[in-house]
Amino acid sequence: MSFFYLLLQLIAAILVAPLFDGMARKLRAKFQSRIGPSIFQTYRDLLKLIKRGRTKSHSASFIYQIAPYLMFATTAAMFCALPITYGSDAVFAQFSDIFVLIYLGALYRFMFIIAGFDTANPFAGVGSSREATIGFYSEAVSIICLIVVMLGAGSSNLPHIASIVSLSEGNYGYLVPSYAIASTAFLWVMYVETGRKPYDLAEAEQELQEGVLGEYCGKDLAIIDVALMLKQFSMLGFFLMLFEPWSFENPLLSLLLFLAEIGVLYVFAVFIDNFGPRFTMNKGMKRTMLFPFSIACIALMLYIIGV
Repeated sequence: MSFFYLLLQLIAAILVAPLFDGMARKLRAKFQSRIGPSIFQTYRDLLKLIKRGRTKSHSASFIYQIAPYLMFATTAAMFCALPITYGSDAVFAQFSDIFVLIYLGALYRFMFIIAGFDTANPFAGVGSSREATIGFYSEAVSIICLIVVMLGAGSSNLPHIASIVSLSEGNYGYLVPSYAIASTAFLWVMYVETGRKPYDLAEAEQELQEGVLGEYCGKDLAIIDVALMLKQFSMLGFFLMLFEPWSFENPLLSLLLFLAEIGVLYVFAVFIDNFGPRFTMNKGMKRTMLFPFSIACIALMLYIIGV
């Protein structure tokens, strides 16, 4: 039965993610005084891509062909590692671990980068180097925050951390200053991973965030698009499991609550994206990264001194 709920968790994310993406596009258009596409436009785009054939650059190797499937499998495994519909008593709860998510996230970023370089497309190369730069900045902050949480909770197992944070016993959670401060820096990392300004421009995704995908089309591009949306769900869910682990005993209610929380975070991200400033890549990261990095370091120092 637990495997059924795990499968339901993944299927629900795959089905709902395009809807949230369409809602984000519609909301962004409303903020900019435009009509915008339908909230179901992402579904239509994916269906059109699936019906089209595959192409391959003459300079691409087998990496180009297997990268979409590896990226999808990696993000699917990341989302399944989130204890949304299962707890610490589940058979596969031991695989729901912070280190598992870190390694899967690193594998996804690695495949995303080399897939762009493999095509020899200049736009794809720029997008790949840009993705690596973003990872260099954001992963430093996320690792420090995760160290604080793991040391404070005494475990890297997500179901265990979620259980001691969600309990009202006060043994761990926002009553601990280091944990509370780490949550603010980690939330910045999750915003970066959703691909919003100033880290990516929604109006220029093909040149910037998705420049890596310049040579992909058809079914391959559809699979990568779903993988990108699953990655956003996984990273936002990572934050929720660590710092807002609300759940019910009923797995279905827990899944519905999780999707509602993801929807709220999507709205906040689009709001910040629309009213936030635009910077060049280096200025954007320097102006915004130093602040959460300082917060993460403060959280680590507070833990060291026992606060």
